[in-house]
Amino acid sequence: MATRLPTKLGKEPLIDAIFELRFSSSAPASVVFPGFLFNELSGDKKIDQLPFAQLPKPFRDADPNLKFAPLSRLDWENYFVNIGDFSVSVSCKYPYPGWVSFRSAIMKTMAVLSKTKIVDGIERYSMKYVDLIPATNDKHKISLLNFNVSIAGHKLEKEPFQLRIEVPRGGFTHAVQLVSSAQATLHTGQIMEGLIVDVDTFANQGGVPIQTVLDSFDKKLDLIHAANKEMFFDCLTPEAIQSLEPNYE
Repeated sequence: MATRLPTKLGKEPLIDAIFELRFSSSAPASVVFPGFLFNELSGDKKIDQLPFAQLPKPFRDADPNLKFAPLSRLDWENYFVNIGDFSVSVSCKYPYPGWVSFRSAIMKTMAVLSKTKIVDGIERYSMKYVDLIPATNDKHKISLLNFNVSIAGHKLEKEPFQLRIEVPRGGFTHAVQLVSSAQATLHTGQIMEGLIVDVDTFANQGGVPIQTVLDSFDKKLDLIHAANKEMFFDCLTPEAIQSLEPNYE
């Protein structure tokens, strides 16, 4: 476990950052919430319908993979707010604006959601960061990761890989996904290739009232952000961290 984490990286690998809230609702949030957001949030914004909105609601609700799918999206300054019937997420446009700004956008969005009075209970909230680290070949990519993988007596040394594991730690569950050969298209249209380190940190809430989660919500966000950041750096070797030009000030 990392004891000292960088405050900034000279070579920033972050390509996506997403906060998500899942909940039960007395009314379809995708119908009610966009209008509230449009009226309450300041700055430039527009609302677009997403492809999953074309599917019949009974079909979406019956499929666990579609139940929390976003149906509409608010394009709001440096962020996207994605809205499903039972979920809301806030994601950053590239480049990442920093944690202070991201946290503020999340706080504003959740405050508006609370005003709608449609949330019956909170199922979970999560913080997901996706990093793409440039590497020359699969052997180099494996050398960047703090892991040791063997299967059927064969140790992973230079082969392509895709691995997902859930790690419980400190009151959170971290779903870590590692992909050796990945290509990402950014919001800007720029295409990047390399090693993906995807850390999705979530806290199950079991249907508690929304205000229970929103009480001291800024502290909860800081905690889950710190836990996610620690897990990311724990996935890397010291050499990999050094290659990202860490600053510890």
